[in-house]
Amino acid sequence: MKDDIGDLISKWLMDESFILRRFEAPPEARVKWGVNVSTPGTPGVNFTVVNPLDKPDRYILALAILISPEHARELDKLKPAERLRVMHSILSKALTVCADCKIMVQPNILSPQAIAVNMELFEEEIHRYGKPFFLRLVWRLLNTYLAIVSGFNEWMPIPPPGTDKSAAQAFI
Repeated sequence: MKDDIGDLISKWLMDESFILRRFEAPPEARVKWGVNVSTPGTPGVNFTVVNPLDKPDRYILALAILISPEHARELDKLKPAERLRVMHSILSKALTVCADCKIMVQPNILSPQAIAVNMELFEEEIHRYGKPFFLRLVWRLLNTYLAIVSGFNEWMPIPPPGTDKSAAQAFI
C-alpha cells in the first residue's frame, strides 16, 4: 500500500510539472520512501516528500531555506533585540500562511543559518481527500517559502546579482 501512495504522490507532482529525483538517504535517516522535488523554472524551489520508517502512517513535506550570506551579514549588524524583532516578523508571516507547519530556526533565532519548514500529512488524509488536498498542501508549503524569503527582503532588500542600479532602486 505504501508504494502505491508514493507512486500516487509522484504522479500527482509530475502531472503538475514538478521535477522529481529519487531521494537517497543514508540508513540513519530512517526513511522508507522519499522523493526530491523542484518547481519548474529558474530559480526553482526544492522540497522533499518522505515517509519516515518510525511514522509509517504519514508523509512529510519538508523544505529548508538557507539564510543568504548577504542577509546573514545584515542580521549580524543588528543588536540582538532588533534581530529578534526581524526574525519574529518573518516567522509571523510564515505562520500566517501556514499555521499547521512546523517551522524551526537553526541553530537558533538570534543566529539563524537556516529555517526548516515541515508539514505532516497522514495516509488517511491522502486516501480520503486525494490530489486536490495534497496539492493545496504543496502550494501552502511553497507559499510559506515565499513568505519567508519576502520577509527577509522586506527587512533587508538585497537585489539579485547582475541587477542594474535602476532596477535595484525599483526593487527596494
